[in-house]
Amino acid sequence: MTEHTDQPLTGGSKEDRGTPDAVPASGKKRRLYLAGGAALLLIALAAGGYVLWQTAVETRQISRAVHEASARQAEMLRATLGDLESRLVALEEKQFRLETEMATLGDDWPANNEDWALAEIEYLLIIAMHRLLLEHDVVTALAAMDAAELRLRDLGNPRLIPVRAQLTADINRLRAVNTIDITGMALYMADLIERLESFPLKAGIEVAGGGERNSAGAAENDAGWRGLWKSFWGELKSVVVITRHDGPVETLLLPHQEYFLYQNLRIELESARLSILRRDTENLKTSLGMLTDWLNRYFDTQDTGVANVLETLDHMASVELDPELPDISSSIESLRAYLRASELQEGPPDRAGESPPS
Repeated sequence: MTEHTDQPLTGGSKEDRGTPDAVPASGKKRRLYLAGGAALLLIALAAGGYVLWQTAVETRQISRAVHEASARQAEMLRATLGDLESRLVALEEKQFRLETEMATLGDDWPANNEDWALAEIEYLLIIAMHRLLLEHDVVTALAAMDAAELRLRDLGNPRLIPVRAQLTADINRLRAVNTIDITGMALYMADLIERLESFPLKAGIEVAGGGERNSAGAAENDAGWRGLWKSFWGELKSVVVITRHDGPVETLLLPHQEYFLYQNLRIELESARLSILRRDTENLKTSLGMLTDWLNRYFDTQDTGVANVLETLDHMASVELDPELPDISSSIESLRAYLRASELQEGPPDRAGESPPS
């Protein structure tokens, strides 16, 4: 490489033209500058390469970490899905078992339902027999038998038609019985006892000696021997009483007989009430006959209250307190015969240790 200068080739001093060593020093300086620039360039390139390499390494590490995280997440997802699938399979198996058990229970339900219904019907018939035989309670017995007939009708089993026919026949026989309201009759007698003294006596009934006894009672308040004499004279005059009447007198009651009349009526009403509770028809008729006779003889039969009492007592006299009751045991015997036949054909029902109410 040739360097050109602006200095002239001729002229000048030797110092001005320079020495032979001046040109190489300037070129060396330039070379140093160039070498320094190249070194700096190399250093910059090396630094840039290192940064790029470091970035690449970090990128690879991040990519590896992301890949590993993705792999772990995928593995966890696969495990979760596998667990969910296994649970789903278990649930499906459990649902299938439940459906199978429900179907089995559905197949067994009609028979079990009929067994319980028949046990309930038998219990109702037992109640009806007890109420009828022990308490003569026709109303309650009919209610129990009607409930049993309704349960038989709801079952709809054709094999139970003979049982239902027998039950219907017993119900009809029981309905033919004249039902007696024993409690109502006893309460009516108790009410008569309470309001007996409100019944008016006949217009022709008089109590003898009433005025004289009042005078004697007033005389007892007088003091001394005069009061004693007046009291004695009043008692003497009360022995014989002369009374003037414009019309005939039907009955004459002696002093205090009005009180005893009401007491006798009260006692006879209590006797009639006791006969009703004991279902004693004969004694009731006897008591009612005496009550009717006394009411007609001593009390005002034109009074509405007395007339109503006489009419009610006459109706009670025609009532049979202890009517003949029909035998309703045929219904329960027919049902038990059906149960025995069913056990022989199908065997005893399995009720898991449970028993119907007795």
